[in-house]
Amino acid sequence: MRRLLWLTLMLWLAGCCSPPAAAQSGVRNFDQVRNTGSLRGTDLDGDWVVFTGQRGLQPDAALLRRFDHLLAAMGEVDLRELRQWIAREVTRERDAATAAQVLAAWDEHLAVLQGKPTPSQEAAGNPYPTHEPVRPTTRGAVPPRALLTPEPTLDAAQLQALQKQRVERFGAEAAVRLRTEDAARWAWAQRLAQARAQLPATAGAEQEAYLKRHFSGTDLLRARTLLGLPP
Repeated sequence: MRRLLWLTLMLWLAGCCSPPAAAQSGVRNFDQVRNTGSLRGTDLDGDWVVFTGQRGLQPDAALLRRFDHLLAAMGEVDLRELRQWIAREVTRERDAATAAQVLAAWDEHLAVLQGKPTPSQEAAGNPYPTHEPVRPTTRGAVPPRALLTPEPTLDAAQLQALQKQRVERFGAEAAVRLRTEDAARWAWAQRLAQARAQLPATAGAEQEAYLKRHFSGTDLLRARTLLGLPP
C-alpha cells in the first residue's frame, strides 16, 4: 500500500508540470476546492507577509502558516495551479511586487518540504540542501495529506506519533503551527456541527441569540452561509 501511495504521489507531481495530464486527471482549480472541497468554510490562516532581514527577503511566520494551510488542499489541486492562484490573489490584494516576493518564498518552502536545494541555495552555487532530504523509501516527496490534515478521531498515541513525524519532516516550529491549525479547524467543525444540531429546534430571536453566542465577526457570516441562513 505504501509503495502504491509513493507511486501515486510521484505520478501526481509529474503531472503538475504537464497541462494535459492535469486536465485529464480532473484536478480542480483552487477556487473550486475552497468552495466545495476540504477547505470549504475555512478562512485562510496567516497573511501575505514577507520582510527584509539580514539574509535578504524572509517569510514571516504568518506567511508560513498560510502556506501550510494551502498545502492542506494537496491531492485536490496540483502545485502549479496552487502557485498560479497565489500569484493572482496576492497581486489582487497587494501588488505585483509583493506577489513576486511571496512566490519566491513559496518556492523556497516547497523545496524544503521536498528535501531539495532551495532556489536561493542554487543561486549561491550550493546544489545541496542544508536540511535532511526526504527518503523515498519511507515517505513521499511531498507530505501526505493526512500528515497535514489529520482526522480529529486520532487517539493520544496516534497524535503523538503524528507530531513526531511532523517534527522530523518540517521541524519543531512548523509542527507547532500545524498542531495549532488542527486544533482551530477541529474546534470550528465542532461548533458548526453543534449549531446544525441545535438550530432546527429554534427560530426567530432564539436562533439569532444562539448564533451570536457561538459565533462572531467573520465567523458569524461564514457560519450563516454554511448553515444555509441569510446573512
